Amino acid sequence: MRRILCCLALAGLFLAAQAIVQAKALQQGQTGQQTQAATKSVSGKVTSIGDQGRSFVVEVANGSDKQTLQFVVDKNTQVEGHVTAGTMVLVEYQPGDGGQNLCVKVSAQQG
Repeated sequence: MRRILCCLALAGLFLAAQAIVQAKALQQGQTGQQTQAATKSVSGKVTSIGDQGRSFVVEVANGSDKQTLQFVVDKNTQVEGHVTAGTMVLVEYQPGDGGQNLCVKVSAQQG
């Protein structure tokens, strides 16, 4: 029960932060889009959300193996749908220096 409440609280913080960012972008007349240089995409299941909603980990099937990828979220990240631990997602990201993946867009998927 405690784990469920923790996940819900983190998801709420993640969504609230995104709503604030989108409202500020609209006020400033920005589109909230990032450049599409070297954007990649993966789909998988969110296994955890960390750093008060500023990062998350996705488990990705790689053939018969599974690997995890960590993503960081910034003020320009677009979130579509309700994303929590256990949600299947499609992530568009830009690989960065030092192995840090910047999430451009994350979309909750049906299934």
